[in-house]
Amino acid sequence: MKIIRLVLLVCLWPGLLNAAGPDKVATMDRALWPEIIDSQMAFDRASAAEILQFANVIHQTSLANAADINALTGVKQVSLSSVERWLRATQQQLVAGYQSATHLPVHDWQGLVRQAQAQLPVYDPHWRQASEAFYRYYLFEQIRLAALFPRISSEILTMNANEIRGDHFADGEFLLTFDDGPHPTRTPRLIQALNQKEIQAMFFILGHKINATQHTTLYQQQCLGAHGWRHRAHQDLKWSESSIAQTEQAMAPLLSLNTTKTFRPPYGMRSPEFSDWLAQHQIQTYLWNIDSQDWNRTLNAKAVTDRVVTLMLLWRKGVILFHDIHPQAAIALPILDDLITQSNKHWRRCI
Repeated sequence: MKIIRLVLLVCLWPGLLNAAGPDKVATMDRALWPEIIDSQMAFDRASAAEILQFANVIHQTSLANAADINALTGVKQVSLSSVERWLRATQQQLVAGYQSATHLPVHDWQGLVRQAQAQLPVYDPHWRQASEAFYRYYLFEQIRLAALFPRISSEILTMNANEIRGDHFADGEFLLTFDDGPHPTRTPRLIQALNQKEIQAMFFILGHKINATQHTTLYQQQCLGAHGWRHRAHQDLKWSESSIAQTEQAMAPLLSLNTTKTFRPPYGMRSPEFSDWLAQHQIQTYLWNIDSQDWNRTLNAKAVTDRVVTLMLLWRKGVILFHDIHPQAAIALPILDDLITQSNKHWRRCI
């Protein structure tokens, strides 16, 4: 979320203030992990440790009822069913991820928790302390969004099968995505770097920013999607339909690529009616499960990169959210690409 725009959106959507990002977000210094991640085995060892730490933090946190969740998040109107849905899905993903990382016969949540309790004391205490703090903040981020959903919608859960978060990608498969462009200087430099590395990414662009004369060839070898005409929540169905139509018209001169129609809702906010409308019109909705927080002014490029690396290790697959209007993505790119290539993972192609 972008803070200045968020202030304006509060006037447009009652209750949006509750969806604003928390004051503190999960970050940690990757240098505390005592091994360079330069191989598939090193990636898997680090991934297993992250999974065990998050599983242990979840296990230690009381999420049994609305009162517990209110105490954790401050959300007054808790959607308990959404929290339970997120929790079930997350437990399944962590168990599957740990199996992929270790090939050990851990088949259920209780088995993973037992493994965490047995193995975590062995790890470096400095990493263990920092990692536990990271996942306590990260759990707060996730539970808070789930507690608000769908009253205030976000990327935390899907509304139908047309929406993609990256949960069902193959193990080791990551998709880079960039929002809010084009930026006059940062977008071209970022695309040049992506093309040099032969990485395809998805750029979700704002219709009012498009200058077809300047950008006709800018996105060659990359993929384009709509981010709406302006950066605002797509809640009202009539306005949202108009936003898509205007943006697609502005994008038409740029779509020389064979690409399907795609849309990313700003802030991840959309109504169930609009989500269904997108599915009916075969416009795939892209959400994300790895949030870089690169818009957050409290995080420098290293903190953003370390956060993304940590979440890539945790989830082992998914859609990574960056913004090409901010500089952190270009700084993070070579580090993330090294992680992918050295650990035998791969970037998902968008076409």
